[in-house]
Amino acid sequence: MVEITIVALFTWLSGILLLVFNRDLYRILEGYGKFNPFRVFKFIEKNRYLALERKISKLEIKYKELRELRNQPEVEAKLLGILNALAELKQKKVVRFPDNEAWLLPTAFGNTMRAFEVYSRVMYGLDAIPGWERLLTVIPKDYRTLIDDAKAQTDFWINIWFLSLLLASEYIIVLFLTQKLILVWVFSAAILSALFAAYRARMAAVEWGHYIKASFDVFLPELYKKLGFQHPLNRAEERSNLVRFSQAIIYRSEVSLHDRALPESKENKPKENEEDKPED
Repeated sequence: MVEITIVALFTWLSGILLLVFNRDLYRILEGYGKFNPFRVFKFIEKNRYLALERKISKLEIKYKELRELRNQPEVEAKLLGILNALAELKQKKVVRFPDNEAWLLPTAFGNTMRAFEVYSRVMYGLDAIPGWERLLTVIPKDYRTLIDDAKAQTDFWINIWFLSLLLASEYIIVLFLTQKLILVWVFSAAILSALFAAYRARMAAVEWGHYIKASFDVFLPELYKKLGFQHPLNRAEERSNLVRFSQAIIYRSEVSLHDRALPESKENKPKENEEDKPED
């Protein structure tokens, strides 16, 4: 009975610790931190990104060359094949990498996360990190539940990844202390589990990212109104307002909000002049 209680308490405590350090685990797997060991692998992600860029560039050049001969039947088939290949590569780039080489992170998981984090900035001019907290105020509860469920999938695989590495580390410590090579399959299984969990975490992050991007597409207009901005004349004006709002909340720049209208309320509504009231 005592043993069962100890196991239950240990399991409960482990769950609490995983919840507390959830953000730190994300940042480690994303490659953040001056002393993060994954930083040494950044060149791999950079090479993958540049290789994908080169493939897209070559296909675009080839497509332009073949367009001059598009009246020929065999050329039409090649053009269609190039367009399909281009669509696949560009879709991969959107899901797998941010919009610029300067935004690259050392890990595949980190770049998958950053790929949807830059979406609102690229599309609308709003920085996603500080803008997300504001957007949450207008997202309906049922849709927030869908987002949380998608994030929970990513959390699960992040935790499996961490626990697998923890098991592998414990095996190395035991091996060092005992100087006996036993149960090698435990170490191998732990490493394979960590690799698989990292891959599944990236796949889950892609699905999570779809919900995040959809949130900006659908609910950003409502946030725009609640922030006190007037109805924009065009997309350029809307983008300019959101860029300046991002600067205001990131750098605490009050100047960036000078032309923002105050929300209408009872306090700031102009009072009706007594002389303008109709006589009884």
